Amino acid sequence: MHFCPVYIYVIVLFKTIFALAGDGRNEITVGAIFYENEKEIELSFDQAFREVNNLKFAELRFVTIKRYMPTNDSFLLQQITCELISNGVAAIFGPSSKAASDIVAQIANTTGIPHIEYDLKLEATRQEHLNHQMSVNVAPTLSVLSRAYFEIIKMNYEWRTFTLIYETPEGLARLQDLMNIHALNSDYVKLRNLADYAGDYRVLWKEADETFHEHRIILDCEPGTLKELLKISVDFKLQGPFRNWFLTHLDTHSSGLKDIYNEDFKANITSVRLKIVDPNPFERKKTRISRVDQILGNQTMLPILIYDAVVLFANSARNIIAAMQPYHPPNRHCGSPNPWMLGPFIVNEMKTISEDDVEPHFKTENMKLDENGQRTQFNLEIYKPTVNEPLMVWTPDNGIKRRHISLDLGDSGSTQDFSVQRKVYTVVTHYEEPYFMMKEDHENFRGREKYEGYAVDLISKLSELLEFDYEFMIVNGNGKYNPETKQWDGIIRKLIDHHAQIGVCDLTITQLRRSVVDFTVPFMQLGISILHYKSPPEPKNQFAFLEPFAVEVWIYMIFAQLVMTLAFVFIARLSYREWLPPNPAIQDPDELENIWNVNNSTWLMVGSIMQQGCDILPRGPHMRILTGMWWFFALMMLSTYTANLAAFLTSNKWQSSIKNLQGLIEQDEVKYGSMRGGSTSLFFSESNETDYQRAWNQMKDFNPSAFTTTNKEGVARVRKEKGSYAFLMETTSLTYNIERNCDLTQIGEQIGEKHYGLAVPLGADYRTNLSVSILQLSEKGELYKMKNKWWKNHNVTCDTFHEVDGDELSIIELGGVFLVLAGGVLTGVILGIFEFLWNLQHVAVEERVTPWQALKAELSFALKFWVPKKPLRISSSSDKSSSRRSSGSRQKSRSKTAT
Repeated sequence: MHFCPVYIYVIVLFKTIFALAGDGRNEITVGAIFYENEKEIELSFDQAFREVNNLKFAELRFVTIKRYMPTNDSFLLQQITCELISNGVAAIFGPSSKAASDIVAQIANTTGIPHIEYDLKLEATRQEHLNHQMSVNVAPTLSVLSRAYFEIIKMNYEWRTFTLIYETPEGLARLQDLMNIHALNSDYVKLRNLADYAGDYRVLWKEADETFHEHRIILDCEPGTLKELLKISVDFKLQGPFRNWFLTHLDTHSSGLKDIYNEDFKANITSVRLKIVDPNPFERKKTRISRVDQILGNQTMLPILIYDAVVLFANSARNIIAAMQPYHPPNRHCGSPNPWMLGPFIVNEMKTISEDDVEPHFKTENMKLDENGQRTQFNLEIYKPTVNEPLMVWTPDNGIKRRHISLDLGDSGSTQDFSVQRKVYTVVTHYEEPYFMMKEDHENFRGREKYEGYAVDLISKLSELLEFDYEFMIVNGNGKYNPETKQWDGIIRKLIDHHAQIGVCDLTITQLRRSVVDFTVPFMQLGISILHYKSPPEPKNQFAFLEPFAVEVWIYMIFAQLVMTLAFVFIARLSYREWLPPNPAIQDPDELENIWNVNNSTWLMVGSIMQQGCDILPRGPHMRILTGMWWFFALMMLSTYTANLAAFLTSNKWQSSIKNLQGLIEQDEVKYGSMRGGSTSLFFSESNETDYQRAWNQMKDFNPSAFTTTNKEGVARVRKEKGSYAFLMETTSLTYNIERNCDLTQIGEQIGEKHYGLAVPLGADYRTNLSVSILQLSEKGELYKMKNKWWKNHNVTCDTFHEVDGDELSIIELGGVFLVLAGGVLTGVILGIFEFLWNLQHVAVEERVTPWQALKAELSFALKFWVPKKPLRISSSSDKSSSRRSSGSRQKSRSKTAT
């Protein structure tokens, strides 16, 4: 039993020797050059030829000769290459990219021996291609790899700003297309070399965080360096949420990131690797996993590529040797002037062979070489190296596609992905009604519950749709640009520095702001208009009809009428033409009568100024001249009064001469301005319209300055200066203030069109989700409801005043006329009653009745409106004669009283 394993080994050895001796296949010798620390590559190389030989290709059996390079010595490399050729090798594999010289390619080009490379190398020049005609490389070309990175970053991730960090010249070559995204504009693409920070990588990460405020880092470094770099970056919060890393090395998955991965790594880390052929789910799995199986299973790039290089050469050599019998072995002299005749055919076959015609199959997908022997066709798998989760596949022809297949990825999914946990967004804003305000009873709340407003409701709705948490950060303003320092402040500053993820308030989307931050679709449309003071209407005067003339004018008119009346009576008594007989029938009367007493003269004066005339007129010429001059005076006074009456009655209605922006520009009494550095100021300063430029120039020239630091200050200034200042502001804030302040009004129509949107850092991947959610809220009517809630619902009630147009006057303004009429009517009625009662005494005495009987008789007759004639005797207690006498005596007494 002790010798049983030895016995079995001897039997197997003899069987192998006899099998080889009786194989009868042509032996093809191939050489390989490895460095001493490339054991995994060597094992993969041996495994590939072992599998090829087991297939018994066309009577071929491959024998390998391996040589090792202790150092990077070009002379030693030349000697080893010539030694391999002297051994009759039909191909030379390697060395890897560690070799600083292309001596192997040049010797192979001279001797006609195929040279197969399997590592990433810098692009060859046209002259180098002529010297490398016998060389092929199964590793991806750096130019196509760089294009792949460009499409991933620019087209898929949509990064516009990032920091590029590289370690080797090859790594820099892989990033060349990325560097041309913005022509190396330092504001967008920052480039750093790890060699400059070799002493302390903390300096690099401190610069990335505090100076660049970087949230997107593209790192190209060797897997051995990667773990240390990422571990140090945790101390500078570069692995926090909303941070994005893209690792470009194709062996990132073999760097051991899982050893340091924990809950501190909340950043989104992605990388790329060569896409291997998906395993056949129906293929029988191995029960024993060898060392080389582990190496190939880890998808390490160089072992896999040398495996594909062996398969490519073996299948190409099989096809050529089988077609060109008899077999001619290669020359064994390094400096032979006659190159191997089969070499170029094998190389050409490697460039044209289809991946479907090889056996065993390639490990990597899409193996195709171009006419220069460079691999321009390959597939890349985009994945998360921290949890080994495949995400997408990039192909040269179709770009990026998301993976839909389900594979057995070993430990994929067994590690928790801390980057997909529920995130807490920092929302930066500032106090501005009605967008963001403190609740009146905010002392009773904590955290974000202390705040209210349109922006608070909007973020709350979005958090429900997108399932994220948030907290507020409060700053002083939206964000103004300082052209001297070329720096922003406010909300924009926090977003640029990545101290916040969302900015919300009355934040207008402008081109200048879009150059440093991104915006979602608008959640509100608005414009610019003019806010002005609305003077309250003056109290209306019931005696407004007296306002056309000053008080002293009315006094002079009354005095003039009194003087004219007395003068008229005096001059009439001097005029002989005004003395007439009382009874025209008597030719020679005993006395003459002058009708121009005080009563009649007053009646003529009043009737003339009222333009009503009089039933008696003067007869003498001097009296008529006096009357005519009075009529002229009355005409002038009445015309003047009529002309001024309408203006004075409507003078209490506020009528602004400023109807629009043009009217504001053309006047010089009202100053106007806007918020300094805001979007409204930017609109006027950058506009090419003539009126807008004139307005901007006037605003700049006003002294003291017409600009304000906030909208709230501008509204307060409009109210304080009571009409001598107007404020240009956005219509949403303007409407909000008008709704709550009765002394404010809007002048003119809306100027221009602007939009409010949520601001996010440049290239933020969640911007699209926010935009879609805003559109959903708009379609459901939620945005409209929120605007009505914060703009319309308030407890302020303004007094409404009836505005009249043209010459229309209200009852209040003409109330005094009605009062004068009522006073005159009342005076006439009272005097009539007194006269009626006074006359009853005479009736009672003359008709010899009691006052009560006389009252009943006179009042009864007065109420009989249908009786047009009054009898001489009204009292029933008096006889006819006495009634006649009394009536005659009453008439005489009345006539005497009248004269």
